[in-house]
Amino acid sequence: MKPREQLKPYLLLFLLLTISVSVVASAGGGGGGHSGGDGGGGGDGGAIFYLIYTLLRLIFMLPFPINIIVLAVIIYVIYKVTKSYQATSGLNSIPNFNAPANGSFSNAFKRDAISQDFLSRNPDFEASKFKEKVRTAFIAIQNAWMQQDLSNVRKWISDGVYQRFNTQFIMMKQLEQVNEISNINIQYTYIDDIENDGEYEIIHVGIKFSMYDGFISKKFPQLNDGGPLDGLEYWSFIKKSGVKEKDLYHTNNCPNCGGDLPADGGETAKCPYCSTITYLGDYDWILAEITQPEDYFNANSKYEKQGQFSNKIRALIGSQQDFSLQLLEDKAANGYMQMMTAMVLKKPEIMRRFVADNLYIKLEQRMQSEAKFVFNRLYLNHVTSFDFYKDNGKDNIVIALKRSSQRIRNIDTSPQFDRSIIAQDEVLVMSRDSGVGNPKGSLYAHSCPNCGAPIKDTVDTKCSYCDAQLNSTKYEWIISDWWSAGEYASFKQSKQGALAINNAIDQLDDLFNVRDYALNNVLMMVAADGRITPEEEQYITTLAKKWNYDIGKIQGFISLAKNNKLVLRMPQDAKQKQKIIALMEKAANLDNTVTQEEQALLEQVRSM
Repeated sequence: MKPREQLKPYLLLFLLLTISVSVVASAGGGGGGHSGGDGGGGGDGGAIFYLIYTLLRLIFMLPFPINIIVLAVIIYVIYKVTKSYQATSGLNSIPNFNAPANGSFSNAFKRDAISQDFLSRNPDFEASKFKEKVRTAFIAIQNAWMQQDLSNVRKWISDGVYQRFNTQFIMMKQLEQVNEISNINIQYTYIDDIENDGEYEIIHVGIKFSMYDGFISKKFPQLNDGGPLDGLEYWSFIKKSGVKEKDLYHTNNCPNCGGDLPADGGETAKCPYCSTITYLGDYDWILAEITQPEDYFNANSKYEKQGQFSNKIRALIGSQQDFSLQLLEDKAANGYMQMMTAMVLKKPEIMRRFVADNLYIKLEQRMQSEAKFVFNRLYLNHVTSFDFYKDNGKDNIVIALKRSSQRIRNIDTSPQFDRSIIAQDEVLVMSRDSGVGNPKGSLYAHSCPNCGAPIKDTVDTKCSYCDAQLNSTKYEWIISDWWSAGEYASFKQSKQGALAINNAIDQLDDLFNVRDYALNNVLMMVAADGRITPEEEQYITTLAKKWNYDIGKIQGFISLAKNNKLVLRMPQDAKQKQKIIALMEKAANLDNTVTQEEQALLEQVRSM
């Protein structure tokens, strides 16, 4: 629910109370003389103060104890409005970054959220065993990331997660960059939420940890950063409902035939004896998404609505047993990262299987005209199913992406660096022919969707067994379009209500509250010169109090700002952008001096 929608019932009640008090006071004959002022403009603020004055005046004209009762109700309404407004920010939902004084996190974090409905569908589930798998996965993936080698973890990470990592490795090799990680300490884990998504279950796990985390680039030392890190992340795992778990985390045996899995699972992690693909959620919990807390909580509406959205989409496309929003979003993430890799390496053939012919031609032309670039960081903060429409015999699902990246242009000649990591909204359209049955394989899992035969690691777009066109919407979900947020707005307007959910473009911003954008960017500004003065920290604290943030939660974000861990974010609305820029300019001038770093950041944000 959007913030303004949450406030509507309380504001309506407030208005009704105002009208009721006026009526009662008039009926009581309380001397309601009217002062005929000039009606001149005092602005919105003057009108509000006049309304409050009038309301209080009318209240005290009521007989006792009615006036006291009415006043108590109004105070309650104001309290609910304030609490509702405060609750709209996802930042206030984030557990405290710092441990309690007693050194235990059990009171700082929520208890495991495990419903009886989930247990009835999965009677063999044991929270302690599941969380042990989470701990194993966390440590193993950190080591795999540091070594830039996913062979040991491939069997239990989804295609989308694999491709996110693999694409980043490609970028890091371009930059001669490594990520040194050590002293990993998992302090606490808890099950934050569980969803049902068709035939699948999704568990979202909060992980509180500390480690040393340092990035080092031989080619561009100015990119070096990092140090000791106290972090919080949310990992999402998926598995088919009711399937008894066969441990992929502590054994090296195929969950289907029992044969030994290869030490290097490569890109497909397929059993060499029975061709079973392990990471599809058929046998055990599979890592499907990693989300930072500010993105996780500000996208909570996604998790709350996903079941209803999924069911609606499932009804619109027909009863497909294999349909899962989480898995579709995973395919979108995989395909998107394939496109990014192709763009950076200027090898369009890399993405050929995953995109429609018209999009391929458009992106190939773009590659030819663009100067060479690479990303220092390229992260998908969130991938969210957003809308649905039918067109020319195809089902089309709109996917909203929140990407953060720092781009380096002309890396081989005269490198030009983005001042900071920038977050932006993009939109993908995943298309598939209407009315088709379940595919026999998955393009994204390297098996032919028409016949199920394995697809070799080649750029060939035809199956070598059945000659099926692999990037055809006849068999599989294919990326048919890729838009900016503005392009999507224009498309939506052209469709004239044909979209099933009919979301507006500004709802992409609901994944991150406007106040959160402002606070995030002001923090980046005060930390741009490498330090935060007491005056700047006081300014941040004042803003946080003014905007009804939990000050204890904000301390964690001040720490992230000091360690250069925040990402520059901007909403779509132009007026909101200008207000945020004005706040950043004020922050830059707090000490009456705008540093070179602050000026560069301002120029960057003005150009967004």
